[in-house]
Amino acid sequence: MEDKIIGQMILYNQLAKELDGLYHLYARKSGLSDTAFWILYSVEESQSVYTQKELCEAWSYSRQTVNSALKKLVSQGMIELKPLADNRKNKQIILTETGKELVAKVISPLIEAEKSGFIRLGDQDADEFLRLTKKYLDLFHEEIEQILK
Repeated sequence: MEDKIIGQMILYNQLAKELDGLYHLYARKSGLSDTAFWILYSVEESQSVYTQKELCEAWSYSRQTVNSALKKLVSQGMIELKPLADNRKNKQIILTETGKELVAKVISPLIEAEKSGFIRLGDQDADEFLRLTKKYLDLFHEEIEQILK
């Protein structure tokens, strides 16, 4: 039984690493760092305004990592950082015209490929896949918290 569980853990970790590798390869082939890729991805997919703090929380990146990527994207003319009306310290991330063109060329096709993959899974399998992944992550998180106490 334990051998089976260890085999499942190894396979899951290999699959997770392969998925990360696909995104990494795509970002690199597109001339983007992983962080810059996920920032542009998030801004494109967001239904609301993203701030640096929200990006850090949503994608588990350090503030410094996101800040460095944002500075580079600003210097490349891809995004602008505009202070929020109610809190000038927090800045919203806005795509420039150049950024919108890059997103249309690089990010949007990837999002369409992801959508296609989920459509091909079918509603039931996609829901089950997400439910079980979330359940495993929650349980694993609990175990890590116990170790770190």
